[in-house]
Amino acid sequence: MNVIIALFIGISIAIAAGLIRQRSQGRKIANLERIQDSLGAKIEQLEKILRTQRRKIILLEQSQLSLAEKISNIHIGLISEPPHAPEARIEPDDLVQTETSGDDNNKILADEPHPPDDPIKTDNTEIIAFLQSKGIEIKSIPPEQSDEVLGQIAIFMGNRYSLIEKFYRNIKSTLSSGKTFIINLKDAPQEQVATITHLANRLHRIAFLEEYNYRKSPQFILSARPNRIPPAINFLTGQWLERFVKEQIIELLESLNLQISYSYLLNPKIILPNGDDFELDIMFKIGQNIFWFEAKTGDYQKHIHKYSKMASILGLNREHAYIILTDIEETLANELSSVFPVTVVNVEGFAEHFEGVLTNLASNIS
Repeated sequence: MNVIIALFIGISIAIAAGLIRQRSQGRKIANLERIQDSLGAKIEQLEKILRTQRRKIILLEQSQLSLAEKISNIHIGLISEPPHAPEARIEPDDLVQTETSGDDNNKILADEPHPPDDPIKTDNTEIIAFLQSKGIEIKSIPPEQSDEVLGQIAIFMGNRYSLIEKFYRNIKSTLSSGKTFIINLKDAPQEQVATITHLANRLHRIAFLEEYNYRKSPQFILSARPNRIPPAINFLTGQWLERFVKEQIIELLESLNLQISYSYLLNPKIILPNGDDFELDIMFKIGQNIFWFEAKTGDYQKHIHKYSKMASILGLNREHAYIILTDIEETLANELSSVFPVTVVNVEGFAEHFEGVLTNLASNIS
């Protein structure tokens, strides 16, 4: 009997000791969670401070530019009356929310350059005359859709394609069905999360995403459903890339201040000398040079031979015929450029590449 009592007491003491250890561990875990939450809050505060400082710096730079313009106008005014030049400013839409969750007040700065409101260009009849000189008949030329918001989104997507690629692929794969897709962003870098949620929010605001929701920590789950309306389908299947290429070229021409006249022609439907129908993406006449650009968001393998034949019909070498692709590495792009008589370039490397082309063109003219 005494043995049983001693055994019972020993078991009771062991259980009590185990419960004490569990409570102690629970308190330690709770303390660690509180420390983690505190660190997270401090990091979030620091990020808000950094974003605020960035906005102040940009506002200061804008003010300096505006002041420089005013001083320049006053100086010119001593000789002749200067034309009106609007002050540089930050539009209200430049500050946009990164996600649509109700408890999210974070904002990121949309620092992409705005598409030019009224680009200086020559008449595109010179490009039409060039096509006709190659025995090509112009079937139709759609009116250009001037939309500053879509232009900004296109520039944002092109400049950050490597960050939005996962999100964009999900949009493309569900456009035909209109089904909801889900992305787990738990292991994604903060820059990628901010970029994707920024883009998703903007697409949702203009109704190109019918549904969008992002659940933050601890889920980090994004869900969205594309809207299958024609403007959304056209833009998301590839029109955004065409807009990006056009805006990048115009931005380069104006930022480099090359003083070269240019014109462009978008999406002309044509009839080739052999009677086949064809649609060109973008044609530019820069100075006396004709350039042709095709923008593809996938399946380049079945198109590149056709584009090579088209470059031959146009009489353009690889310095004047370009294929801009999204899902391709630089090494492979260079290999394709060496095999086919066109220049193949990745979307994020296009601006740097074509800047060199324009610089060489300007030096040859001067």
